[in-house]
Amino acid sequence: MSELSRKIFGIPRAWIVVSSGALFYCYQFILRVAPNVMKEDWCEFFSLDASDFGQLVSLYSWSYAAVQIPLGVMLDRFGAGRIIVIASTICALSCFLFAFSSSIYVAGIGMFFMGLGSAAGFLGSIKLGTTWFPPSQLAKVVALTLLFGTIGASFGGTPLSAAADHYGWQYAIKFLGVIGLIISLIIFMAVGRHGEPHTYEPADSLLHGLIKVIRKPQAWLIATYGMLMYAPVTIMGTAWGVPFVKSVYNIQETVAATLTTALFIGAAVGSPVFALYSDKIKRRHPPMMVGIILSLIVNALVVFVPNIPLIPMYMLFFAIGFCYTAKSLSFTSICEIMPKSCSGVAVGFLNTITMATGALFHPLVGNLLDYHWNGTVINDVNIYSEWDYRFALSIVPICMLFGIIVVRFIKETHHAQKLTPAEESTAQLGALD
Repeated sequence: MSELSRKIFGIPRAWIVVSSGALFYCYQFILRVAPNVMKEDWCEFFSLDASDFGQLVSLYSWSYAAVQIPLGVMLDRFGAGRIIVIASTICALSCFLFAFSSSIYVAGIGMFFMGLGSAAGFLGSIKLGTTWFPPSQLAKVVALTLLFGTIGASFGGTPLSAAADHYGWQYAIKFLGVIGLIISLIIFMAVGRHGEPHTYEPADSLLHGLIKVIRKPQAWLIATYGMLMYAPVTIMGTAWGVPFVKSVYNIQETVAATLTTALFIGAAVGSPVFALYSDKIKRRHPPMMVGIILSLIVNALVVFVPNIPLIPMYMLFFAIGFCYTAKSLSFTSICEIMPKSCSGVAVGFLNTITMATGALFHPLVGNLLDYHWNGTVINDVNIYSEWDYRFALSIVPICMLFGIIVVRFIKETHHAQKLTPAEESTAQLGALD
């Protein structure tokens, strides 16, 4: 019996392998959104203002973005199983380093390595799917991974906030470190040694493929669109949304965190909707434009309109996540304009530019908060008002405005080059990353 057809406890091993990769994707999402519910704890413990906090959180995005392209090459060379085991272990050890640190510089190193390990969640899950399943099954793999990602974002909201409130933020981070080590063991036991069940076309060298992408102006425009569309999620969903909601409604952090959960649920729902709409009309450009126009409207309402009741705010946060997933079409589009031999490098390039959003905008939001701050300090912690946050978060609808301009210069790519089922699945999975 081949490894691919083998069953463990009646479950095909392929599904166990892919589920273990999706579990890591779930775990790294918890780490990614953790700053949203721990801002006040970290600011008090490390004596940070908003600018310092933004710099700290941005370290995750810097390391995540920096390794996307070389990581794709490593996955092809060494296999996803081994890379994800190492990545999960790095994340776990980084959690312990962060939790035990008393210096912001040591904590920054921990945050940097969290992003470095988490970088394998997206590409590693794709690689496991393409290795263990035929193209006809990859849509199911994508759906499973998206589900796990949404679960991770949810656990990184209210449950993590409750744990931090009850036991302390250090305990919560240490617990995440233990979970990371357990996931490393699970992946190691599930994946083991395996062969490649499919034959792939020879790929261009990394440098050759990257030069092709960089020389393509449309690739830069598509990547810029993806970067701008990611701004609402990386700003509101991973760092600043919960503090903003707390300042508006004067509610507990655990309750405020449920709004970011609504955001990620909207992202999980929206991804297939935009993909199906695009395929139905056989065009990429109109759905991309619709997505960013709707995103501008929704984010402008959230940021600029005061006195919105809490229940409608849940609907708006859901809509933020839903509209954001038009970004998935950027992955599809860049694959369609590039030769198949360098599509992997193209996706890595796009993901690098996209994840740079957090590296650039988290410090910017922090600086804007400090600029608008009136100087209120309680227990050695800077207190920012609702309008401080509205001023700083205005960067989100501004990004959407720039995005509308960028989309006008993006050419239609549908069937510019026919995608393989594996590449179509890659594009869909990119919606939540």
